Amino acid sequence: MKNNLATNIRSLRKEKGLTQEQLAEVFRVTIGAVHKWEAGLSVPDISLLMEMADFFDVSLDVLVGFTVRDNRIGALAGRLRKMTDTQDPQGPQEAEKALKKYPNSFKIVYECAYLFRAFGLMFKINKEYCLRSIELYEKAISLISQSSDPNIDATTLYGDLATIYMAMGDYDKSLEIYKAHNAGYIFNDRIGHLLVSKKEYKEAESFLSYALVNQIGNMVNLISSKALCYAGKGDFEKAKEILDAGIKFNALFKKKGVLCFLDRIDCLYLTGIAYAELMLKNKDGAKDHLKKAKKKAEEFDAAPDFDARRERFVEIDEPCLAFDTTGETCIEGIESTIKLLESKELLKLWKSINT
Repeated sequence: MKNNLATNIRSLRKEKGLTQEQLAEVFRVTIGAVHKWEAGLSVPDISLLMEMADFFDVSLDVLVGFTVRDNRIGALAGRLRKMTDTQDPQGPQEAEKALKKYPNSFKIVYECAYLFRAFGLMFKINKEYCLRSIELYEKAISLISQSSDPNIDATTLYGDLATIYMAMGDYDKSLEIYKAHNAGYIFNDRIGHLLVSKKEYKEAESFLSYALVNQIGNMVNLISSKALCYAGKGDFEKAKEILDAGIKFNALFKKKGVLCFLDRIDCLYLTGIAYAELMLKNKDGAKDHLKKAKKKAEEFDAAPDFDARRERFVEIDEPCLAFDTTGETCIEGIESTIKLLESKELLKLWKSINT
Protein backbone atom coordinates (compact mmCIF):
# COMPACT_ATOMS: atom_id res chain seq x y z
CA MET A 1 0.00 0.00 0.00
CA LYS A 2 1.28 3.41 -0.95
CA ASN A 3 0.55 6.85 0.47
CA ASN A 4 1.58 10.38 -0.40
CA LEU A 5 2.19 11.64 3.12
CA ALA A 6 5.74 12.89 2.48
CA THR A 7 4.72 14.80 -0.66
CA ASN A 8 1.60 16.19 1.01
CA ILE A 9 3.43 17.51 4.08
CA ARG A 10 5.94 19.28 1.85
CA SER A 11 3.31 20.81 -0.47
CA LEU A 12 0.98 21.86 2.37
CA ARG A 13 3.90 23.47 4.21
CA LYS A 14 4.86 25.43 1.11
CA GLU A 15 1.25 26.50 0.55
CA LYS A 16 1.37 28.14 3.98
CA GLY A 17 4.71 29.75 3.15
CA LEU A 18 6.54 27.97 5.97
CA THR A 19 10.12 26.74 6.10
CA GLN A 20 10.98 23.34 7.57
CA GLU A 21 12.31 25.15 10.63
CA GLN A 22 9.05 27.05 11.12
CA LEU A 23 6.97 23.88 10.72
CA ALA A 24 9.21 22.19 13.28
CA GLU A 25 8.47 24.99 15.74
CA VAL A 26 4.70 24.63 15.16
CA PHE A 27 4.76 20.95 16.10
CA ARG A 28 7.55 21.15 18.67
CA VAL A 29 9.90 18.82 16.83
CA THR A 30 13.37 19.14 15.35
CA ILE A 31 14.14 20.31 11.81
CA GLY A 32 15.60 16.86 11.25
CA ALA A 33 12.23 15.25 12.00
CA VAL A 34 10.48 17.45 9.42
CA HIS A 35 13.17 16.63 6.88
CA LYS A 36 12.64 12.90 7.43
CA TRP A 37 8.86 13.26 7.07
CA GLU A 38 9.21 15.05 3.74
CA ALA A 39 11.87 12.62 2.53
CA GLY A 40 9.66 9.66 3.40
CA LEU A 41 12.20 8.33 5.88
CA SER A 42 9.82 8.41 8.85
CA VAL A 43 6.24 9.32 9.67
CA PRO A 44 4.70 11.34 12.50
CA ASP A 45 2.81 9.38 15.17
CA ILE A 46 -0.98 9.30 14.94
CA SER A 47 -1.61 12.05 17.48
CA LEU A 48 0.74 14.37 15.61
CA LEU A 49 -0.89 13.46 12.29
CA MET A 50 -4.27 14.47 13.70
CA GLU A 51 -2.82 17.76 14.93
CA MET A 52 -1.18 18.32 11.53
CA ALA A 53 -4.43 17.64 9.64
CA ASP A 54 -6.17 20.22 11.83
CA PHE A 55 -3.37 22.75 11.26
CA PHE A 56 -3.51 22.37 7.47
CA ASP A 57 -7.35 22.28 7.43
CA VAL A 58 -7.54 18.92 5.64
CA SER A 59 -8.95 15.55 6.60
CA LEU A 60 -6.59 12.85 7.83
CA ASP A 61 -7.06 10.70 4.73
CA VAL A 62 -6.28 13.67 2.47
CA LEU A 63 -3.16 14.42 4.48
CA VAL A 64 -1.93 10.84 4.29
CA GLY A 65 -2.98 10.56 0.65
CA PHE A 66 -4.13 6.98 1.08
CA THR A 67 -6.63 5.58 -1.40
CA VAL A 68 -8.32 2.30 -0.65
CA ARG A 69 -7.69 -0.13 -3.50
CA ASP A 70 -10.46 -2.18 -5.02
CA ASN A 71 -9.66 -5.65 -3.71
CA ARG A 72 -12.66 -7.43 -5.11
CA ILE A 73 -11.76 -10.61 -7.00
CA GLY A 74 -12.15 -9.17 -10.51
CA ALA A 75 -10.13 -6.03 -9.83
CA LEU A 76 -7.45 -7.94 -7.94
CA ALA A 77 -7.13 -10.51 -10.72
CA GLY A 78 -6.75 -7.66 -13.21
CA ARG A 79 -3.93 -6.09 -11.19
CA LEU A 80 -2.15 -9.44 -10.95
CA ARG A 81 -2.34 -9.90 -14.73
CA LYS A 82 -0.94 -6.39 -15.27
CA MET A 83 1.93 -7.17 -12.89
CA THR A 84 2.61 -10.34 -14.85
CA ASP A 85 2.60 -8.54 -18.19
CA THR A 86 4.91 -5.78 -16.94
CA GLN A 87 7.08 -8.12 -14.86
CA ASP A 88 6.47 -5.89 -11.85
CA PRO A 89 8.96 -7.03 -9.17
CA GLN A 90 6.21 -6.68 -6.56
CA GLY A 91 4.18 -9.32 -8.40
CA PRO A 92 5.12 -12.43 -6.39
CA GLN A 93 4.59 -10.61 -3.09
CA GLU A 94 1.20 -9.26 -4.19
CA ALA A 95 0.23 -12.71 -5.44
CA GLU A 96 0.87 -14.25 -2.03
CA LYS A 97 -1.23 -11.52 -0.40
CA ALA A 98 -4.04 -12.21 -2.85
CA LEU A 99 -3.90 -15.93 -2.08
CA LYS A 100 -4.25 -15.23 1.63
CA LYS A 101 -7.32 -13.12 0.93
CA TYR A 102 -8.94 -15.50 -1.58
CA PRO A 103 -7.33 -18.95 -1.14
CA ASN A 104 -10.17 -20.84 -2.84
CA SER A 105 -11.05 -18.50 -5.69
CA PHE A 106 -10.28 -20.08 -9.07
CA LYS A 107 -9.73 -16.69 -10.70
CA ILE A 108 -7.17 -15.59 -8.12
CA VAL A 109 -5.43 -18.97 -7.86
CA TYR A 110 -5.18 -19.17 -11.66
CA GLU A 111 -3.82 -15.64 -12.03
CA CYS A 112 -1.24 -16.33 -9.33
CA ALA A 113 -0.24 -19.60 -11.01
CA TYR A 114 0.11 -17.73 -14.30
CA LEU A 115 2.16 -14.99 -12.60
CA PHE A 116 4.59 -17.39 -10.92
CA ARG A 117 4.92 -19.32 -14.18
CA ALA A 118 5.85 -16.14 -16.05
CA PHE A 119 8.30 -15.04 -13.35
CA GLY A 120 9.71 -18.56 -13.15
CA LEU A 121 10.33 -19.00 -16.88
CA MET A 122 11.16 -15.49 -18.09
CA PHE A 123 14.78 -15.15 -19.28
CA LYS A 124 16.11 -17.83 -16.93
CA ILE A 125 14.60 -20.56 -14.81
CA ASN A 126 13.68 -19.61 -11.25
CA LYS A 127 13.05 -22.97 -9.61
CA GLU A 128 11.33 -21.52 -6.54
CA TYR A 129 8.77 -19.67 -8.63
CA CYS A 130 8.29 -22.65 -10.95
CA LEU A 131 7.54 -24.98 -8.05
CA ARG A 132 5.10 -22.46 -6.61
CA SER A 133 3.42 -22.21 -9.99
CA ILE A 134 3.08 -26.00 -10.21
CA GLU A 135 1.46 -26.06 -6.79
CA LEU A 136 -1.00 -23.35 -7.80
CA TYR A 137 -1.85 -24.91 -11.17
CA GLU A 138 -2.70 -28.16 -9.41
CA LYS A 139 -4.98 -26.24 -7.08
CA ALA A 140 -6.53 -24.33 -9.99
CA ILE A 141 -7.36 -27.65 -11.65
CA SER A 142 -9.22 -28.72 -8.51
CA LEU A 143 -11.21 -25.44 -8.66
CA ILE A 144 -11.89 -25.53 -12.41
CA SER A 145 -15.66 -25.87 -11.89
CA GLN A 146 -15.65 -22.20 -10.82
CA SER A 147 -14.21 -21.00 -14.12
CA SER A 148 -16.48 -18.95 -16.36
CA ASP A 149 -13.77 -18.26 -18.95
CA PRO A 150 -14.44 -20.27 -22.13
CA ASN A 151 -10.74 -20.06 -23.00
CA ILE A 152 -9.67 -21.96 -19.89
CA ASP A 153 -10.47 -25.56 -19.07
CA ALA A 154 -8.67 -28.45 -17.39
CA THR A 155 -6.84 -29.33 -20.61
CA THR A 156 -5.32 -25.86 -20.97
CA LEU A 157 -4.27 -25.92 -17.33
CA TYR A 158 -2.62 -29.31 -17.72
CA GLY A 159 -0.86 -27.94 -20.79
CA ASP A 160 0.54 -25.03 -18.79
CA LEU A 161 1.59 -27.44 -16.05
CA ALA A 162 3.40 -29.68 -18.52
CA THR A 163 5.17 -26.64 -19.99
CA ILE A 164 6.68 -25.82 -16.60
CA TYR A 165 7.95 -29.38 -16.09
CA MET A 166 9.43 -29.33 -19.60
CA ALA A 167 11.21 -26.00 -18.94
CA MET A 168 12.61 -27.41 -15.71
CA GLY A 169 14.02 -30.39 -17.61
CA ASP A 170 11.63 -33.02 -16.24
CA TYR A 171 10.73 -34.41 -19.68
CA ASP A 172 9.21 -37.62 -18.36
CA LYS A 173 6.70 -35.80 -16.14
CA SER A 174 5.89 -33.30 -18.89
CA LEU A 175 5.37 -36.10 -21.41
CA GLU A 176 3.15 -37.99 -18.98
CA ILE A 177 0.88 -34.98 -18.55
CA TYR A 178 0.71 -34.11 -22.25
CA LYS A 179 -0.15 -37.66 -23.27
CA ALA A 180 -2.79 -38.04 -20.56
CA HIS A 181 -4.57 -34.82 -21.59
CA ASN A 182 -4.07 -34.72 -25.36
CA ALA A 183 -7.74 -34.07 -26.13
CA GLY A 184 -8.26 -33.37 -29.81
CA TYR A 185 -4.55 -34.11 -30.32
CA ILE A 186 -3.76 -30.50 -29.40
CA PHE A 187 -0.44 -31.42 -27.80
CA ASN A 188 0.90 -33.63 -30.61
CA ASP A 189 3.61 -31.13 -31.54
CA ARG A 190 4.78 -30.76 -27.93
CA ILE A 191 4.77 -34.51 -27.37
CA GLY A 192 6.79 -34.94 -30.56
CA HIS A 193 9.24 -32.26 -29.40
CA LEU A 194 9.76 -34.00 -26.07
CA LEU A 195 10.22 -37.38 -27.72
CA VAL A 196 12.89 -35.89 -29.98
CA SER A 197 14.61 -34.48 -26.89
CA LYS A 198 14.59 -38.01 -25.47
CA LYS A 199 15.93 -39.35 -28.81
CA GLU A 200 12.83 -41.50 -29.28
CA TYR A 201 12.61 -40.61 -32.95
CA LYS A 202 10.25 -43.29 -34.28
CA GLU A 203 7.44 -42.39 -31.88
CA ALA A 204 8.24 -38.70 -32.28
CA GLU A 205 7.80 -38.95 -36.06
CA SER A 206 4.23 -40.18 -35.70
CA PHE A 207 3.16 -37.40 -33.33
CA LEU A 208 4.93 -34.72 -35.39
CA SER A 209 3.39 -35.95 -38.64
CA TYR A 210 -0.12 -35.84 -37.21
CA ALA A 211 0.65 -32.39 -35.80
CA LEU A 212 1.81 -31.28 -39.27
CA VAL A 213 -1.41 -32.51 -40.89
CA ASN A 214 -3.42 -30.55 -38.31
CA GLN A 215 -1.34 -27.41 -38.81
CA ILE A 216 -1.75 -27.58 -42.59
CA GLY A 217 -5.50 -27.93 -42.11
CA ASN A 218 -5.51 -24.96 -39.74
CA MET A 219 -3.60 -22.90 -42.29
CA VAL A 220 -6.12 -23.77 -45.02
CA ASN A 221 -8.96 -22.57 -42.78
CA LEU A 222 -7.04 -19.44 -41.82
CA ILE A 223 -6.17 -18.42 -45.37
CA SER A 224 -9.68 -19.12 -46.67
CA SER A 225 -11.28 -17.10 -43.88
CA LYS A 226 -8.79 -14.25 -44.23
CA ALA A 227 -9.45 -14.07 -47.96
CA LEU A 228 -13.22 -13.97 -47.40
CA CYS A 229 -12.72 -11.27 -44.79
CA TYR A 230 -10.68 -9.11 -47.18
CA ALA A 231 -13.24 -9.66 -49.94
CA GLY A 232 -16.07 -8.77 -47.59
CA LYS A 233 -14.34 -5.47 -46.84
CA GLY A 234 -13.76 -4.82 -50.53
CA ASP A 235 -9.98 -5.24 -50.36
CA PHE A 236 -9.63 -7.59 -53.32
CA GLU A 237 -5.89 -6.99 -53.79
CA LYS A 238 -5.17 -8.41 -50.34
CA ALA A 239 -7.62 -11.25 -50.96
CA LYS A 240 -5.59 -12.16 -54.06
CA GLU A 241 -2.30 -11.85 -52.19
CA ILE A 242 -3.25 -14.15 -49.33
CA LEU A 243 -4.75 -16.78 -51.63
CA ASP A 244 -1.58 -16.70 -53.73
CA ALA A 245 0.42 -17.09 -50.53
CA GLY A 246 -1.76 -20.09 -49.70
CA ILE A 247 -0.92 -21.74 -53.03
CA LYS A 248 2.79 -21.18 -52.37
CA PHE A 249 2.41 -22.56 -48.85
CA ASN A 250 0.70 -25.68 -50.17
CA ALA A 251 3.54 -26.19 -52.66
CA LEU A 252 5.96 -26.67 -49.76
CA PHE A 253 4.11 -29.83 -48.73
CA LYS A 254 3.55 -31.44 -52.13
CA LYS A 255 5.60 -34.36 -53.38
CA LYS A 256 6.88 -33.95 -56.91
CA GLY A 257 4.56 -35.64 -59.40
CA VAL A 258 2.09 -36.76 -56.71
CA LEU A 259 -1.41 -35.30 -56.56
CA CYS A 260 -2.76 -34.81 -53.05
CA PHE A 261 -5.52 -33.08 -51.13
CA LEU A 262 -3.62 -29.78 -51.31
CA ASP A 263 -4.14 -29.74 -55.08
CA ARG A 264 -7.86 -29.77 -54.41
CA ILE A 265 -7.42 -26.82 -52.04
CA ASP A 266 -5.44 -24.99 -54.74
CA CYS A 267 -8.53 -25.23 -56.98
CA LEU A 268 -10.58 -23.40 -54.36
CA TYR A 269 -7.86 -20.76 -53.91
CA LEU A 270 -7.65 -20.25 -57.69
CA THR A 271 -11.43 -19.79 -57.80
CA GLY A 272 -11.14 -17.15 -55.08
CA ILE A 273 -8.41 -15.34 -57.02
CA ALA A 274 -10.62 -15.42 -60.12
CA TYR A 275 -13.38 -13.72 -58.14
CA ALA A 276 -10.96 -11.04 -56.88
CA GLU A 277 -9.71 -10.42 -60.42
CA LEU A 278 -13.27 -10.06 -61.62
CA MET A 279 -14.03 -7.51 -58.91
CA LEU A 280 -10.89 -5.62 -59.95
CA LYS A 281 -12.25 -5.44 -63.51
CA ASN A 282 -9.70 -7.94 -64.85
CA LYS A 283 -11.96 -10.41 -66.63
CA ASP A 284 -9.11 -12.03 -68.57
CA GLY A 285 -7.21 -12.66 -65.35
CA ALA A 286 -10.33 -14.16 -63.78
CA LYS A 287 -10.81 -16.44 -66.79
CA ASP A 288 -7.20 -17.62 -66.70
CA HIS A 289 -7.44 -18.56 -63.02
CA LEU A 290 -10.71 -20.41 -63.53
CA LYS A 291 -9.12 -22.38 -66.37
CA LYS A 292 -6.20 -23.33 -64.09
CA ALA A 293 -8.67 -24.36 -61.37
CA LYS A 294 -10.65 -26.50 -63.84
CA LYS A 295 -7.53 -28.23 -65.22
CA LYS A 296 -6.20 -29.03 -61.76
CA ALA A 297 -9.66 -30.20 -60.60
CA GLU A 298 -10.00 -32.60 -63.52
CA GLU A 299 -6.57 -34.05 -62.79
CA PHE A 300 -7.45 -34.63 -59.14
CA ASP A 301 -10.93 -35.99 -59.86
CA ALA A 302 -9.47 -38.53 -62.32
CA ALA A 303 -7.85 -40.33 -59.38
CA PRO A 304 -8.96 -38.71 -56.12
CA ASP A 305 -6.92 -39.59 -53.05
CA PHE A 306 -7.54 -37.90 -49.72
CA ASP A 307 -4.86 -39.71 -47.74
CA ALA A 308 -2.68 -37.10 -46.04
CA ARG A 309 0.29 -39.46 -46.34
CA ARG A 310 0.56 -38.25 -49.95
CA GLU A 311 1.70 -34.91 -48.56
CA ARG A 312 5.38 -34.17 -48.08
CA PHE A 313 6.90 -34.77 -44.62
CA VAL A 314 3.87 -36.76 -43.42
CA GLU A 315 5.34 -40.09 -42.34
CA ILE A 316 2.83 -42.30 -40.54
CA ASP A 317 1.82 -45.93 -40.91
CA GLU A 318 -1.97 -45.66 -40.79
CA PRO A 319 -4.17 -43.86 -43.36
CA CYS A 320 -5.01 -40.27 -42.37
CA LEU A 321 -7.97 -38.66 -44.12
CA ALA A 322 -7.83 -35.02 -45.21
CA PHE A 323 -11.12 -33.55 -46.38
CA ASP A 324 -13.26 -30.45 -46.88
CA THR A 325 -17.02 -29.97 -47.14
CA THR A 326 -17.25 -28.18 -50.50
CA GLY A 327 -18.38 -31.17 -52.56
CA GLU A 328 -17.72 -34.78 -53.47
CA THR A 329 -15.60 -33.88 -56.48
CA CYS A 330 -13.13 -31.08 -56.99
CA ILE A 331 -15.31 -29.60 -59.75
CA GLU A 332 -18.22 -29.53 -57.29
CA GLY A 333 -15.89 -27.78 -54.84
CA ILE A 334 -15.25 -25.02 -57.35
CA GLU A 335 -18.97 -24.58 -58.00
CA SER A 336 -19.68 -24.56 -54.27
CA THR A 337 -17.07 -21.80 -53.82
CA ILE A 338 -18.64 -19.75 -56.62
CA LYS A 339 -22.03 -20.15 -54.96
CA LEU A 340 -20.55 -19.00 -51.64
CA LEU A 341 -19.16 -15.87 -53.29
CA GLU A 342 -22.62 -15.01 -54.68
CA SER A 343 -21.25 -13.67 -57.95
CA LYS A 344 -23.49 -14.13 -60.99
CA GLU A 345 -20.72 -12.81 -63.23
CA LEU A 346 -18.25 -15.40 -61.89
CA LEU A 347 -20.84 -18.15 -62.34
CA LYS A 348 -21.46 -17.05 -65.90
CA LEU A 349 -17.74 -17.04 -66.62
CA TRP A 350 -17.38 -20.52 -65.09
CA LYS A 351 -20.21 -21.91 -67.21
CA SER A 352 -18.55 -20.54 -70.34
CA ILE A 353 -15.41 -22.50 -69.43
CA ASN A 354 -16.90 -25.67 -67.98
CA THR A 355 -18.97 -26.78 -70.97
